[in-house]
Amino acid sequence: PPGTGDVPLTIFQSLPVDGVIIATSPQELVSIIVKKAVNMATKMNIEIAGVVENMSYVLCPDCGKKIDVFGSGKVGETATALGIELLGKIPMDVHISSLCDNGEIEKFTADYLDRCVEVLERKYPV
Repeated sequence: PPGTGDVPLTIFQSLPVDGVIIATSPQELVSIIVKKAVNMATKMNIEIAGVVENMSYVLCPDCGKKIDVFGSGKVGETATALGIELLGKIPMDVHISSLCDNGEIEKFTADYLDRCVEVLERKYPV
């Protein structure tokens, strides 16, 4: 869940957590919430694996152009200022919804997830 309320706090206090990924969206005001989440994780000595911008854009199905529905967020600047890694920008993708609706999310693949996975594999090897 977003923010720094009771749910994330309870999870951090109740479960073993190796690290967190801060998920955000492109809106400017969200950077305030990201900063609060980073501060909370830092105070609780929980590693921050990185930040992901969700709903970053939509790809036009006809021409492939990126459309910044919620504006061109500043997640990269926020991540740099906070000293955390930008793992990626995840678009709104109709294929994700379709696979979720059909109970087949494990079939989803996308190039934009590659960097996220590479960073997580490097930080948390199995």
